[in-house]
Order: sequence, then structure tokens, then C-alpha cells
Amino acid sequence: MGLIQFNVQTDDLVAAEGVSKIDFVTFDGRVIPADCAFTQGTLRCIRGQSDSSKLRVLCNIGGQQWVVHTTSLRETQQDYALELELARGELARLRNFYALWTGAGLKSSPALDKVISKAHKDFTSGVFSEHQAEAALESIRHTHKAIGLLVAAYTRQRITFRQQRTLNFPMTVGCRISKPPNEEVAFQDAFNATSVTTKWRDLEPKDGEYQWTELDAVVDWATANKMFMVGGPLLDLSADWFPTWMAAWKGDLLNLQSFTSDFVETVVSRYVGRIRHWEVVCGPNRGGANALSEEQRLNLIVRAIEAAQEVDEQIQISLRVIQPWGEYLSTTENRLPPIQFVDTLRRSGATLSEVNLDLRFGGGDLESLPRDMLNLSQLLDHWSLLQLPLNVMAALPTASNSADTDGAAQEISQMQLMEDLFVMSLSKERVTGFYCLNWEDDDAPGGRLFRPDGSIHSVVSKFSELEETHWPT
Repeated sequence: MGLIQFNVQTDDLVAAEGVSKIDFVTFDGRVIPADCAFTQGTLRCIRGQSDSSKLRVLCNIGGQQWVVHTTSLRETQQDYALELELARGELARLRNFYALWTGAGLKSSPALDKVISKAHKDFTSGVFSEHQAEAALESIRHTHKAIGLLVAAYTRQRITFRQQRTLNFPMTVGCRISKPPNEEVAFQDAFNATSVTTKWRDLEPKDGEYQWTELDAVVDWATANKMFMVGGPLLDLSADWFPTWMAAWKGDLLNLQSFTSDFVETVVSRYVGRIRHWEVVCGPNRGGANALSEEQRLNLIVRAIEAAQEVDEQIQISLRVIQPWGEYLSTTENRLPPIQFVDTLRRSGATLSEVNLDLRFGGGDLESLPRDMLNLSQLLDHWSLLQLPLNVMAALPTASNSADTDGAAQEISQMQLMEDLFVMSLSKERVTGFYCLNWEDDDAPGGRLFRPDGSIHSVVSKFSELEETHWPT
């Protein structure tokens, strides 16, 4: 048991909704959960392990909320100055990637170098000035501005490099649908792939009685329009997609395995030769729907994957990782970080063809805390160590229904986030697919790609524009 305390001079620096999700990360990527309390200018963090590690905390910076990091800190009797340690951590993160990328050939710019210099000066002022907190926060703001310039230069040069190596667009771009889409022309202009929803409770509302009409219609539409198809998730362990008649069996692992394997075999068998890529399970790393332990989920997933492979030897299997940065480790009883869970699954005998990373940003139980694109770049590089293709599954941030919210400004913010996610994904060779999680369903993750008045969200045309800009036909 260990204790680290921080003195906080800025009243609204730490976002109240993020206190329960504060955690620490070791040098090798392990997440250390923390029991945190923020009272009277002191952030008190009690941890189950005493290893030196980096604090991750959601902060209000420059009118926006971001996850901000310190450098690696050891436990000490004295309180750390939070503003100064966050400035040190963010500046170190910027310098590390600047050195890494420029050392690999990235060309900097006078504007970027100037902002980095300003961030350094502000941090130095924070160390020696009486106005420590103000100077430290100014350093963080300049650091984030420099990160934006650095990431823009990185993605631009990486995409140019990829353009020189291939004439074809190197990434499928798709969207999840549960029925043939309205506005078909706009859909096909933006997307060349579909993710076909297969909710168990909709397909088998009664034991042994399947309802194929809606799913058949989607598959027929996608086939007729020559869309690349990914089916699933067949099992969603992060939400309760199980049919109501399964309630009596959810606590019985052996019967649960039997029922899930039968469902997987039945659905895959029906579409053999038409759907070759299946997302067999969503959220296995986090769980939540059945209160299954990590070991029980591992066993369930291995059996489900085996069932799919017994039907189709050529099947391509993926799973979707919820909260790939591991926020759930602070609020659940799970202990395995996301990438370690997937690695353990593979070592248990499961054969995976791809890994899908679920990127929903917000404050919900299944959403990741907001992060900058340098964090996303690091995440994608980290998952690339598995030597598997990656798919980014992105959700449009849900629009606010508040009368005080500027709808146009909110749409611009949503579109900018999706564009940033798209461009960063396109710059990474391991990323082979980019999928929106919701076209028009009210109960799907994230916001619909439609405005409240029923017109198509501007992000749809932005996808078409980005594809044409980077790989003109």
C-alpha cells in the first residue's frame, strides 16, 4: 500500500468527473489503480503498489478536458506540486516524441521549434518563479500547441511516405449498420465497407427460434453493392446483448459456453462464403454483462472462437477492445491491462486475425477519457507490437441536447475529432480499417451520423473528401 499526495493551487484544474478514474502507469505499461480524493487543494492517491509510475489525470486545460501525465514519480513524504509535475510530464512526452520522430527523418518547422522553446521557458519560470502554478499551466498550453504542430507534421509526412509505396487506398473505411442505409449514395461515397450488427437478443428472441429477415436484408444489400463486410460482434461482454431467455444461464459457465458456441456456429454457418471477417466478441477485456471473471471470459472467448473456426477454416476473426488505455482498471475488479488480456488470450490458444480498438471519448462507463493525438499515436504503436492488423472503431461524440449548446460549433468539434482520428489511423501501417460505430441507430454506441433534423452530418462528406485528398482517383 502506497500514498502519493499532490498540492493543487488551481481550483478547477482537476476535472471532478475524472477523479474516480485517476490511475498510474509504470514504465512497462502496467496500470496501477488508485483510490483518490481531492479536498481542500490536496489530491490524495492511495495505491495497492508502490512502484514508481506516471500519474494520469483528467484536467481542464485551455477550456478543454484532456488526460495529462506526470513523469515517473516515486513515493515520498512531501507533497508534489501538481501543476509543475504535469508541466514536466507533458513537456517530457513532447520532447521524447520530437527526438524520436526527427531522429527517424521527420522535418520540423520554425513555428514548431518556436512553440517548443516557449514551453521550455514557461516551465523554467514555473520552477523558479513565485507564480509557479500559472507558469506551469502556460507551459502545458504551449506544449499542447506544439504537440498539435508535431502530430500534423508527422501524419502529413507519414501519409506521403505511404502514398509513394502504394497506388491503392490502404485502409477500408466503413460504418456499422443494422439495416440497409437510407441515403445510400452518401453512404457509398463515404464508405467502402460495412460492419453488420448481429445482436443475439434480436436474432434469437426465443430459444431456438431465429429471426433472419433484417440481417439477411443487410447482407444482401452489402453484397449487391460490393461492400466489404465485417459481421458482429457475435458476443458483447460489455453490454447485455443476451436474449432474455438466457437469464437463467448467465451464472452457469458450462451452459453459457454451450449456448454461446451454438449461437456462433449457427450465425457463421448461415453466412459462410458471404461474410469472411467476424468480430466474434466485443469488450472481453472489460466485461460487465455477466459479472464473469477474467479467467471465465478467457475460457468463454476461446471456445467461441473455436466454434467459429470449426464452421469456416478460412474465417478471419477479430475482437474489439473496450477502453484500450485501460480506464476500467480503476473502476472494476479486472487486473489485466488491455494488451496483456489479448496477449493472454492468444497464449491460451485463440487464433486472432485482427484487433479492433474501440475509441469512444466521453465520461460514460464504456468510454475513454479524452486524449490528444500524440496519445493515440503512442497507443497504435503499442498495439502494433502484437504484429496483428488493427481496426479503429470510432464513435462520433454524442451531441448535447442543451438549449445553450451551439449546434454548429459542436458539429465542427465532432468533425475535427473524427478527422484527426482518421488521419492518424491512415498514417499507421498496422491500421487496415477505420469504422464508425453508428450510422443511424438510436441504441448504438456514440452519436448517429445524422443531425437532429434528419440531414446527414458533415463528417460523412469529410470522409469522402479525405479519401480523395490523400489518394485521388
